[in-house]
Amino acid sequence: MGGLRKILIVEDSIELRDIYKLFFTQKGFEVETALDGDAGLEKAKEFQPDLVFIDIMMPKRDGYDVLKQLRHNPEYGCTKAKLVILTNLGDASKVSPEVSHDMDGYVIKAEVDLPDLLDVIKSLEDQGENTNE
Repeated sequence: MGGLRKILIVEDSIELRDIYKLFFTQKGFEVETALDGDAGLEKAKEFQPDLVFIDIMMPKRDGYDVLKQLRHNPEYGCTKAKLVILTNLGDASKVSPEVSHDMDGYVIKAEVDLPDLLDVIKSLEDQGENTNE
């Protein structure tokens, strides 16, 4: 894995947040977490992640708003970061075009194992290499 070394996980489930953090940390990533959308925005500002996994259904501020804020507001330092929706809601084809344009990936939690998330990261890194050619 190349350039996406700093991961922020914005997830309100304590159990999932801890599992993801442990897994990615063991794989050599630098990982920070946040329990809701507001905390996620603040953490992004401090941490300046390369990749953000964002849950949709969260207290205070939903994941769609977090995605939009991170993508369009330079104050959070994530306008170039990879932003991936991490949810159990339906499939990506049902996401509005505006939201779809802002995200780099869509992962349904119930359909992936932890190692699959490494494939998602690899795919995002490969996309980045192809756009720089």
